[in-house]
Amino acid sequence: MTKEKLGSALYVRLMGGLGNQLFQYATARSRADDLGVELVLDRRYVERKAQHTGLALDHFAVRARGLNATEVGKFSEIKLRIARLLKRHARPVFSTYWETRFNFDQEVKGASSGSMLCGFWQSERYITNPQQIRSDLVLNTPFSPAAAVVAATIDRCQSVALHVRRGDYLKDQKTMERYGLCSVDYYQAAIAHILVEVKGATFFVFSDDTAWVKEHLAVGDRCTFVSCKDIPPQEDLLLMSLCKHQIIANSTFSWWGAWLNNNCDKIVVAPAPWFDDQTIAAQDLIPHTWHQIKK
Repeated sequence: MTKEKLGSALYVRLMGGLGNQLFQYATARSRADDLGVELVLDRRYVERKAQHTGLALDHFAVRARGLNATEVGKFSEIKLRIARLLKRHARPVFSTYWETRFNFDQEVKGASSGSMLCGFWQSERYITNPQQIRSDLVLNTPFSPAAAVVAATIDRCQSVALHVRRGDYLKDQKTMERYGLCSVDYYQAAIAHILVEVKGATFFVFSDDTAWVKEHLAVGDRCTFVSCKDIPPQEDLLLMSLCKHQIIANSTFSWWGAWLNNNCDKIVVAPAPWFDDQTIAAQDLIPHTWHQIKK
């Protein structure tokens, strides 16, 4: 492959679970579209780490391909490590832009063709073509029978997705210190807000801890518990997005469930602050139209 051909694409490193992978895709695909080049996914980290949702992005009809052998050499693991070590002193290094801060980074929107983006890019400000990105993020295959039943029910009512994430946050001390959990008070205030704003609201609960939800949250009789072993994560997320409104956790998973909701009158309730770790600047994460309630 010639150097010219190596330069006719933008590259992005996939890291983390499904929500993180969607941010990485959306940011890089937007920049690739602006440049008029193809997008190439570096799947090596996700395949090696096998995190909770695995390589979940491949379930979506994304406009991208994987690294070929020449590109693996160009962006070798040792080069990426060196670029990461030097990220606060120089960018790009070996054509690689490592994220240097959590809030929006204008410099990355100027990344040239042939560059690799390595980071989490958690802001809709990176997304220059939102309708095209929403069009990309549909599944490659139809819903499973279990998910199709839930989708039909969601469509027939004033559906509100309620996401409660606890399991993996509780299991890892560093994650817990970074994010913290949304409190009962947060969820009850969010539910109360929805009940005032949405007549006949019906809640669809997505959670890795349904027992906790049933014990602690007063959701009412109009409630369906969705998450189960028959519905994989990517379907869970899109079922969330089909609901007319959302109450989200401090989780990129439900962030995307809310963002992909095409209802122009949607109400999205999000926790504030997003992180317990107040050294992380998250002011560019929550869209200004979403309603924030103390976590």
